[in-house]
Amino acid sequence: MGKLKKCKLIYNPYSGDKSFKYKLDNCMGIFQEAGYEVHPYRSIREGDITRHITEEMDEDYDVLVASGGDGTINIVVNAMMHRGLKMPLGILPSGTANDFATYLGFKAGDVEESCRTIVSTDPVSIDLGQVGDSYFINVCAGGLFSNVSQIVDKDMKNALGSLAYYIKGVEQLPDFHQVPFRITTSKEVIEDKLYLYMIMNSTGTGGFSKLSPEGSATDGQFELLAVRGCSILELPKIFLKIFTGEHLTEKNVLYRKDSYFKIECLEEDFKIKESTLDGEVGPCMPFEVKVVPHAISVFGKFK
Repeated sequence: MGKLKKCKLIYNPYSGDKSFKYKLDNCMGIFQEAGYEVHPYRSIREGDITRHITEEMDEDYDVLVASGGDGTINIVVNAMMHRGLKMPLGILPSGTANDFATYLGFKAGDVEESCRTIVSTDPVSIDLGQVGDSYFINVCAGGLFSNVSQIVDKDMKNALGSLAYYIKGVEQLPDFHQVPFRITTSKEVIEDKLYLYMIMNSTGTGGFSKLSPEGSATDGQFELLAVRGCSILELPKIFLKIFTGEHLTEKNVLYRKDSYFKIECLEEDFKIKESTLDGEVGPCMPFEVKVVPHAISVFGKFK
């Protein structure tokens, strides 16, 4: 019998509906049958995944597998990049939001199928986004509603899932107003009043998989999508087009494709200065967003 390959399996037991622990044995069995020796690591408290990857984990693993939502994956990716780890990453979608896993072709909650894909396919090199010293795998967002994932109570999120985000979003409607931004790309400078913006490395975020139909994590570019300041009465029509992926020609939607963006807020008193990176707190504006091409390798059902 040949030497077993080594798999580090990191999981967040508090992600999503907390059901991954009931699937852990099946997942380990799938990897073992494929010739892997599995070393699980259970997250206990905030900061321990970063510490384990950057300070404690051996570098000789053949694959690192992370179970959790977008926030957990963001933490793992940042720790890998800061340490310079090169092993491929497998993602098991077990969180409340699993946007990048959805882009990879994985069904939320079906972690066993994701395990089978990881052991039966070759990894693909993908781009990451970099903002200062931080990285994102799926989306950098800002403006109104962008901090919703930060203010949702954990118990509320566990009880209501994605609905909790929408409830918190509705609570922000009294503060809804047009905000002046300056957006600089490698080709132009745009000054406009916006409600929100998203810089995406894939096709969707927030549970909407068609936000950027042309999006790709392997093309060396981002897709900027922003909703322009307009009458609130026009917003239902805009969001309906967003839901169906027919919004790129909408006059109140700003869309650009580039490898570089600088984001500046021109309203000094705007309350939400922070960006969010895959739903986690990111740097405050102004900041620059750059592509890191072919930064890591991931498993997925790439077309």
